[in-house]
Amino acid sequence: MSKLDKEYITTRLVENRSKKAFKAGAKKAMKSNGYVIIAQDGWVVKKSADGTIERLEEINQGVVNLQLIFD
Repeated sequence: MSKLDKEYITTRLVENRSKKAFKAGAKKAMKSNGYVIIAQDGWVVKKSADGTIERLEEINQGVVNLQLIFD
């Protein structure tokens, strides 16, 4: 029986599929915008298509009640 034939969804299956989806989305965003904004090593960074990485803001680990705003 394959993973897709199961009646329930496992955590591993969700993790694998979401990783693939995020990678595909990042690749499309890089191609269309020329950059992506991600969290890396405690920083919010802007990665450009030419390979440059610009640190935008350090992530403060102690902050609670964060608000996520999409524009």
